[in-house]
Order: sequence, then structure tokens, then C-alpha cells
Amino acid sequence: MSGAARVALTALGCKVNFAEMSELAGTLAAAGLEVVPEHEHADIHVLNSCTVTLQADATTRQRIRRLRRRDPEAHLVLTGCSVDANPDLYLRRDGTDVPLPPAGVDSVFANRDKTSIALHVLQAAEHRGKAIATPPARARAFIKIQDGCDHRCTYCIVWRARGESRSVPADEVLRRVKSALEAGHAEIVLCGVDLGSWGREAGLRLADLVSRVLQAVPATARLRLSSVNANDVTEQLIELAAHPRLCPHWHMPLQSGSDAVLRAMHRGYRRQQYSRIADRLRAVNSQTTYTTYVMVAFPGETDADHAATLSFIDDIGFLACHVFRWSARPGTPADALPLRVDDRIARRRSAEVQRASAMTAQRSLLGAVGREHQVVWDGVDNGRAHGLAATYHQVLLEGDAAPVRAGGLSTVRATAVDGSALRATLVSS
Repeated sequence: MSGAARVALTALGCKVNFAEMSELAGTLAAAGLEVVPEHEHADIHVLNSCTVTLQADATTRQRIRRLRRRDPEAHLVLTGCSVDANPDLYLRRDGTDVPLPPAGVDSVFANRDKTSIALHVLQAAEHRGKAIATPPARARAFIKIQDGCDHRCTYCIVWRARGESRSVPADEVLRRVKSALEAGHAEIVLCGVDLGSWGREAGLRLADLVSRVLQAVPATARLRLSSVNANDVTEQLIELAAHPRLCPHWHMPLQSGSDAVLRAMHRGYRRQQYSRIADRLRAVNSQTTYTTYVMVAFPGETDADHAATLSFIDDIGFLACHVFRWSARPGTPADALPLRVDDRIARRRSAEVQRASAMTAQRSLLGAVGREHQVVWDGVDNGRAHGLAATYHQVLLEGDAAPVRAGGLSTVRATAVDGSALRATLVSS
């Protein structure tokens, strides 16, 4: 054997992709491979791609080239939605269903074949004559509980890449949660392409599952929801928001603050409903924070529509907004819409949303100073600890980091804003 096999897993896009890579990491680690951070050199790379926009596809290709330049001898595996959305580029369509790797990629797996990746990686490691090793502990476990989407948002192609909505049974979710807790994870993140639809095909609701999971989570850990649409935040979920082990951070995709644009996008909520849900959640827990996605320059978006988005960002006070410029996707209804927004205007609107988001993020950080926060530490580097608060604020620990450990959970008090993070002192560990 020529040393421990090093495998780096990269996820682009949504938290479902991260959940899938987290699950794969656990499988590979249990089999004895060394799972390393994606920025480190590795013998095998697995890239889980995204196709939510044309830029996401371009990012996938850029990342392939970057990985190949850094590790020219590595075995590179490509999977994810970009594969399914671009079958002519990545997969043969001659009935053989044989991968057609593009330049720089050694093997390709469609979404439906992801369960075969672990065995493929193990075989690739064995072929290279690599040994096994024990991987480092990870702070949080991403657990995929739902896949696919039954919505048909007019700009989106992900529903075609992922297929119809389907849920992981509650008992299996609980088994995975308990396994992650036993492995020492201090934070459980429930993920799904359309998380709020979990259980719908069986007449169940997400709140039913969250309630059961919270009963399994001890005081030394916590639960976070990855992303829920505002129209899927039910009264039962709002009641559960008061639970001390459910993170008071809600990622609720907005896309636009204009009802006219939301209607054209076929989003299932409107501005007033979103605002009402946000107010209700903050009434239950005053420390509640929000992050979101915003899409600018959707066909027909006017200056007034854009202004409505900017004002809504200020009203809600988002901690972070991930901003996309709309791009035409063949096969989506929005591709046929008239009144395209000029690229120069689209770029300006994107910059304005980013500035508005930066202002509300700063406001959120300042509002968090002086308060106590529950933090899961992501790492201790050169005597300095950094982690993530339950509210999704980044936290830097002041002073000696000896009392804390990577992956552990502590209570801190925020003392100041340090760039885009909170500086804090330790209250208890």
C-alpha cells in the first residue's frame, strides 16, 4: 500500500447536494477512506453539481478544470443536477446508458445512480493501491429527508433533473438522526429539494417529523432546517419554533418582493404572506434570523418591481441574500417570456440587492451584540476557535480556545462585530 487514500467531496448549490456529500463521506469513512476538505489535494475527487442557473452549469465546468489543474493524476467523479440537465454532454443516449466523460472527468453518475458512487470510489481507491485511515470529526450532519419537486416554477429546471417529490420515511430519518448524534455531531440539518413537501404523499406534514426529531435531540445538540418556502411554514411549525433545540434561523426563498413577479414565476406565496410568516416566527423567538435567495431581472421585471424587492429586503432584515441574475434556460416556460431585462440593468440591480443585503446583514450583526448565543465550533486553528451560532451568525471566540473543541457546542456572549462575524467570549462549554 502506498499510503492512505484521500477523497475530497465538493458540493455546489443547494444543501441537498451537501447532504448527499455528507452521507457519502460517512459511508466512505466507515469503509476506511480518509475524507479530506475539498480544498486539499486528494487521490479521488467527487463533484456534486448544480444546474439552477446557466451560471451554475458554468461553475461546474470551471470547478472541473480547477480540480484537474490542482490534482492532474486524481480520479475525478462528476454527479448531480448538471449531469441530468445536460445529458447530451455527459451521458450517451444510444440505449447503452454508458457515461460519456467530458474532458477532465473520469466518470459520470446521474442523480438516479448516486447510490453507486461509494462502491465506485472504493474500487478506484483499491485500484490505486491505497490504504485506509480514520477521518476527522465533523461538526454538523446534513441529512437528506426529501428529494424532487412537484412545483413548476417557470424559471426552474431542477424539477426535471430531480424528478417528482418523494420523502424518506420518518422512521428512517430518525434512524439517521440518531446515528449522526451517536457519531458525535452537535448539529443536525434536515435537507430537501422541497423540504416543506416532506410527507405530503403520505398525508403527513413536515411539522410531524420535526416534532419527532426534536424529541430525539439531546440538550447537547440542536436541529436546523435547511430551506422552507414561506407557504409551507404551517401553524404547527411556528409553534415548534419556540423549541430551544430548533435553531431560530429560517432560510425562506424569496426570489422577488413584487407580487407581479412572484405570480409570473409561479411561486406559491405572495409578499404579504411571506411578511406575516416572518413576523409570526419572530414573535415566537425574538432572535430569529432569515436568509434567502433573490432573483433579479426576471422577464418583465420593472423598476417598480425591483424597488419592491429592495424595500422588502429592508423590511425583513435578512442576515444574508444569495443573489442570482435570471438566465434563460431552454425547456422552461420563462424562456419564452418577452420583455427581457437588459444585461446592464440586470447587473446594476444585482449590485443594488447585494448592497441592500449587506446593510441588513450589518444590522443583524449589531443587533446580536450583547446577547448569548449557542455555537457549534467548526474548527480551532492556531489557538483561535470559529463556529456557527444557532442564528446562523459566524462567531470568532476571543481569548484562549483551549476550553472548546471542534465539533463541540458552547454558549457565548457576543461582544462586538468583526467584519462579517461576531466576536464573543465564552460563557459555558
